[in-house]
Amino acid sequence: MNSFFGRFLLSLGNVFSSLIIGALALAVVWIYIPAVALRLFRWAASVRDWVVLANWPPQYEVALRFFVDERQIVYVGFVLASRIIVGLLIILVAKALGRKPQPEYPI
Repeated sequence: MNSFFGRFLLSLGNVFSSLIIGALALAVVWIYIPAVALRLFRWAASVRDWVVLANWPPQYEVALRFFVDERQIVYVGFVLASRIIVGLLIILVAKALGRKPQPEYPI
């Protein structure tokens, strides 16, 4: 898969798998470690309040209140963590297979 389309499909797979793994990780923490989940949601509520309660014009504050929610903040955190973990795993597998990164635009 040295083609541009192959790289595009691999990156889409990485994003999609990170969304799924992030949701699964959030569900596992929510079910098995509810104290940590509660702490994360309380932290996200304080972040939301810090962002929303700044001195915004009314039209921006309405949009922020609509789009910024504790659940979204916590979910995005889990997705970012899963993307980092998936990326590190890909690097480890590539090193184990002895592959070297190829330049995107060879000269």
